[in-house]
Amino acid sequence: MDAAHGHAMLWDHRRRAWTYNPGLAIRLLDDHRNFDRYEEVDRQTADQLVPGVTGGVPLPDEASIRSVFTEASG
Repeated sequence: MDAAHGHAMLWDHRRRAWTYNPGLAIRLLDDHRNFDRYEEVDRQTADQLVPGVTGGVPLPDEASIRSVFTEASG
C-alpha cells in the first residue's frame, strides 16, 4: 500500500491473483471492526507470510508494484 498516493494491491482469493484495489483496502483499514485484524509489517516479514495466505503465490516485487501504481495514476 502506498497511502501517500492512494494506491493499494490486495490478494483476491476468488481470482487467486494480486489486484489493484485501493478503495477496498481503505474500506478495510478504516473500518473500526478490523483494527485488531491487521498489523503493519516490513517487506521481509511480508515476503515470509504471504505464501501462507496466498497458497504459495509470492508478493509481487517492488518494481512490479510500482509499475501497477504508475499505470493506475494514468
